[in-house]
Amino acid sequence: MRRILLLIAIFTILGVLLPSMQVTAAKPKIVVLMKGMMGTDIQLEAAIVDFPIYDWVVVTETLTASDLEGANVLIIVLVDATMTITNEELTVIKNWLNEGHKMIWIAGDSDYGNEGPPRQDTANKVLEAIGSKLRVDLAEAVDTQSNAGKPYRVLGLAENCDEEVKFLVAGVTRALFHGPAAIIAYVDGNYVKLNEMKVENVYRVMWTSDAGMISEFNPPNSPVYTPGEEGRFVLLAIEVVPDKKNIIVVGGDAPFDHYTGMYKPELKNPPRYEEEYPTQGAMLFSNIIYWGVNVDEFIELVSYPTQIKELQDQVSGLQSQVSSLQEQVTTLEGEVAAARSTGPMYLVGGIVVGLIIGFAVAFFMKKK
Repeated sequence: MRRILLLIAIFTILGVLLPSMQVTAAKPKIVVLMKGMMGTDIQLEAAIVDFPIYDWVVVTETLTASDLEGANVLIIVLVDATMTITNEELTVIKNWLNEGHKMIWIAGDSDYGNEGPPRQDTANKVLEAIGSKLRVDLAEAVDTQSNAGKPYRVLGLAENCDEEVKFLVAGVTRALFHGPAAIIAYVDGNYVKLNEMKVENVYRVMWTSDAGMISEFNPPNSPVYTPGEEGRFVLLAIEVVPDKKNIIVVGGDAPFDHYTGMYKPELKNPPRYEEEYPTQGAMLFSNIIYWGVNVDEFIELVSYPTQIKELQDQVSGLQSQVSSLQEQVTTLEGEVAAARSTGPMYLVGGIVVGLIIGFAVAFFMKKK
């Protein structure tokens, strides 16, 4: 009886202590640098409410190492275009990225007005500092076909997304890029048109329609495009940094602020973006952030097509070897068949020669 009472007491104590001893798993941390923001942004506030599974930290002034401590994702939006990212902040960002397994999202802008060019310069300054191949083009991409009533209200399309990252646009048809820049690359000292060339470890996600066009508003001009140039242009791209297992996201415009951001633009203009031109920018943002806090899985998933291609190449090589061996076998089979068909003639000839030699020997023996 005493043993039973003792066991009951032990289990009762454990039942009280164990729940209090459990460690709650930390939420993935997302830092949003809204440089120079005064007050709040309705679209950012909506994202914070929509995703309580993340620990959100909003920074409006100087970004510090303590802000990024334990962070999975950093989103940079230059709200006040007169401000910039300082060299001290760049050091903080680079040190954080050097830890690996991070995602940084850098918002660009077009070269329109007084705010566009400084935002472009700052975005490219950060991209260069962190060693990215991606750049924001020094122009604006408009779209005369896929837009929300005006060519500069570009509704970026997911239909031309690179196959390796199609999962990023699951549930997405179009998203708002309000006055965006095209995204280009800088590789080995040369600028690259991403709409014409695929760059290693760079994946093109959102595009204009075929009716996209390049417009210029402020110097310097685009390093790759000509004003009036038409076609599809990249509005959002992702770069994978394999050695550090980092992801760099660059958009031609911002998910928040910048007049009207990509995330739920209907909050700022319900008639236009909820009724007339509905978009799935919130879904696109959600997809990208999900993989931003699961970077290793993202990189592994992206590598599958490459691995499959390598296996296919190996299979193709083996098939060529098999074909070559089959040709050799066919040749040998032909030679064997030929040998079999001529074999009896060689045998008869040998018998005849043997008889002649035999008669000759007998003849000379008799003469002796």
